[in-house]
Amino acid sequence: MNTKLNITKLLEKKGKNLRWLEKETWISYQALWSMKNGKTKAINFDTIWKLLWAFKCKPNDLFIITK
Repeated sequence: MNTKLNITKLLEKKGKNLRWLEKETWISYQALWSMKNGKTKAINFDTIWKLLWAFKCKPNDLFIITK
């Protein structure tokens, strides 16, 4: 199974960009860029919580799981 973050679509849905997400979450732009582009190997629970809060979404909206 492959898991990645759905950041691109969530940003499009809100009409926002990574700079907005950086300000909302206090996560660095570089880290967000890596997450958005599938370059991140691991993510901690605090980061997940910040992303869920910023997007006002549920975990199943944030993650894309493929086989």
